[in-house]
Amino acid sequence: MRYQWFSLILILLLLTSCGGPRVYAENENFKSDSRYHRDFQLDSSTLCDAAQRVLLGDGYVITKGDDQTLTGSKEFQVKEKSHAILQVYVTCSQRTNGSTLFVTATEEHFDIKTSRKITLLGVPIVAPISLGTRSETDNQVKTRGETVTERNFYNRFYQAVQQELSH
Repeated sequence: MRYQWFSLILILLLLTSCGGPRVYAENENFKSDSRYHRDFQLDSSTLCDAAQRVLLGDGYVITKGDDQTLTGSKEFQVKEKSHAILQVYVTCSQRTNGSTLFVTATEEHFDIKTSRKITLLGVPIVAPISLGTRSETDNQVKTRGETVTERNFYNRFYQAVQQELSH
């Protein structure tokens, strides 16, 4: 009897520890992470212009917010009916002795899903003829998305900005 209660409690503990959706906000501690920002000894406008030129030079489409924010987007064909979008969010913030370049990138993956719809219309007793329509629709479905956390990605971007500033 004692063994059965112990087994039951153990099973319940295992089920509760594995169950439920993961909540990412609980793990946020808002500590500064060096991969997402870099300080430069120049004004924020010059810094943002250099970051924009780096993104444009690598084939990104730019969307500007204000003078200090911009987003670069680039699409990649993964397979015939699937693609990925890499978005780089840039904010330039003026400081007393220069400015800080904040960068965050997200990668989103999409698939094209085809949905089929068949509609039949008819009155079997009165007229044994049925009329039907078929339609197919392609829809883009997001399959996953996440923030890019690879340090080398951000380091390559900061190095490219530094190189652009030295021209």
